[in-house]
Amino acid sequence: MAAVTGVVIMDGTRRRHAAPTERGIMAGSTDVAVVGAGPYGLAATAFLRHQGTATHTFGEVMGSWKHQMPRGMILRSKERASSIAHPVPGHTITAWARAHDIALDNPASLEHFLAYGDWIAERIVPDLDHRRVEQVVREGSGFSVHLDDGDRMHAERVVMAVGLRNMERGIPQFEGLPEGAVSHVAHHEDLSTFAGKRVLVVGLGQSALENAAILVDLGVDVSVVARAKAPHWLGPHKPKGSPPPTFREKWRVPPTDVGGRATGWLAAAPETYRRLPERLQLEVRKRCLFPAGSHNLRARLENTPFHLGQGIRSAEAVDGEVVVTLQDGSTLRTDHVMVGSGYEIDVARYDLLDKELLGELATVEGFPTLGKGFESTVPGLHFLGAPAVRSFGPVNRFVTGTWYAAPELARRIAGKRGPTLRVAYPVGSHAIA
Repeated sequence: MAAVTGVVIMDGTRRRHAAPTERGIMAGSTDVAVVGAGPYGLAATAFLRHQGTATHTFGEVMGSWKHQMPRGMILRSKERASSIAHPVPGHTITAWARAHDIALDNPASLEHFLAYGDWIAERIVPDLDHRRVEQVVREGSGFSVHLDDGDRMHAERVVMAVGLRNMERGIPQFEGLPEGAVSHVAHHEDLSTFAGKRVLVVGLGQSALENAAILVDLGVDVSVVARAKAPHWLGPHKPKGSPPPTFREKWRVPPTDVGGRATGWLAAAPETYRRLPERLQLEVRKRCLFPAGSHNLRARLENTPFHLGQGIRSAEAVDGEVVVTLQDGSTLRTDHVMVGSGYEIDVARYDLLDKELLGELATVEGFPTLGKGFESTVPGLHFLGAPAVRSFGPVNRFVTGTWYAAPELARRIAGKRGPTLRVAYPVGSHAIA
């Protein structure tokens, strides 16, 4: 490690600046490097800095939400499950809306959620490092974080919070199509580019149905095809101003908006989920993460053709259009295929971890094996968000999961023990602030 040349204190965060080395410029060192500035990266930074842990965070605020979600999108989760965890009350999306005199829809629009993300990021990490992390490699007892400008930073611990980057699941039958003829739903932020075209959306999950609905709203000729025999619509949200729920209604399902009565409560308490037998963990994941669409999409897609119970037999480009043959032999002609077949977690696809670290990392079906504090089998290397689903449950695919993940991570790094029962949603003063 480079020799320490000085200490800078900025916004309460202690950083040690170091001298140039033979391998490039050592930009400094920190106790914890957080890679990613989405909900999980921001929440982790908030809790770590609140307890005095020197933390350096890299990324673009809500980057994947800004570039991989379509304009006009409505969140799937209710307002109560759409806040990024923070150790100090007054940082919920409700508090943001109140401070800006905004009438927040329930669920919120993507536009409002992004504005909320920018607002809370300014309070958590005003010194966010926007440089791109190219690679994380082992360095002594810690890690060296290699940046896109050639600099490096030493970190005793690294927290990977980069979401679903490079995790899109493709469909083999579409792999031979020319560029521009097929895409994944995660590759679009402006769907107006499809105006005047025919688009075939594949899938019945939230992203597929959301993109289809926005395309319909834009006047695009849309069709939907899926192997499932019918779409599953989630229950309607109560509009703003509705009477408060009764005690029975309030505790029927958890305020995470993830899962049902039984599976939802098991998912809402990750420590409880971790103690379940593996077969029950799998059942909880299946029941909480199956393809489904928000109730508000149903009416918007009422007149859209659905070809259900159909797999894809083949697809080919013919005279400037795509001809898709379904399992029953029927064909569909379209200008573009938009795949919404979900995501496949494999941390090796992050392309940020060097081969040595990947070789040391224990995984199961692509998911890292995580222990307390979301720490992997590589000491000091932590994973938050989607990669934590197998170890800590399906709530980690949603923003509300930050309420468990961030304080659990911080406690582990500080060597503290937490309360016996910890849940993945705001409670007490946090729930009303």
